[in-house]
Amino acid sequence: MKADAFFTFHKNMAPLEAGTIHVYHRVLSSVLTKAVKLGYISNNPASRVDLPSIAYRKAAYLDEPDARRLLQLLWDEPIKWRAIVTFDLLSGLRRGELLGLCWQDVDFDNKIITVSQTSNYLPRKGLYTDTPKTSSSSRPVRISQSALLLLLEYRQWQDAQKDSLGDAWEDKDGRIFTSDTGAPIFPDSVTKWFGSFVKRSGLPKVSVHSLRHTYASLMIADGAPLVVVSHQLGHAQTSTTANIYAHVIASAEAKSTQTFDRFTDIIEPKVQKRSPTKLAEIR
Repeated sequence: MKADAFFTFHKNMAPLEAGTIHVYHRVLSSVLTKAVKLGYISNNPASRVDLPSIAYRKAAYLDEPDARRLLQLLWDEPIKWRAIVTFDLLSGLRRGELLGLCWQDVDFDNKIITVSQTSNYLPRKGLYTDTPKTSSSSRPVRISQSALLLLLEYRQWQDAQKDSLGDAWEDKDGRIFTSDTGAPIFPDSVTKWFGSFVKRSGLPKVSVHSLRHTYASLMIADGAPLVVVSHQLGHAQTSTTANIYAHVIASAEAKSTQTFDRFTDIIEPKVQKRSPTKLAEIR
């Protein structure tokens, strides 16, 4: 049958981004691999395609002084927004993972949160809960004592909201981050609030996703092994982490060489200085 019988074609001659081409190729290759297994075709033609290289863009993030300034400025903001933004910076979660967290996912004794679902929005579907991005995205994440204390403070506010609203409280599954009435938060609401906060605070131009990049960058700069950073972020491969944060890794490597300058007083060669007269004689 002709392709027109299955698809509606829209002609658009604008070149595709390399990342988009990789996504399309991955989907088509999966379909064709299945066709080979079912015996419809003898081989997968997608396996012979030369894909364009993906140039990873430098991730926007805050350095430590700006991250501290961000946290200080957040103290004057409502606890609902302060908790979301601060916890995102302290955990490195994706926006959907953050909004999908439930209280049952928090292990206060062992300082671990478990990422098991995401909260998303589509115009035709509305707000819905889904599984994480990949199998590696479902993961335990170790968090700091300060992050746990923040959650305890936030829970006091949420419990007060719940008591004041009574039966009008809308939460159904023990979600951590909710609206004032307990309803799930629209992901774009977080993005819009943070964008407005950054603009009026005079901070560098960053997005909600930049909080995740800041988390990773600070860990790498502090000497955390790349495999640990990759696991915390939920990347399927360590190479993904290495590509995204190549610039941060390079800075950390340069700084790491200073570790051995502590032995300078022992191994530094004792170069004998010559007088200007003797140097002139040599020339």
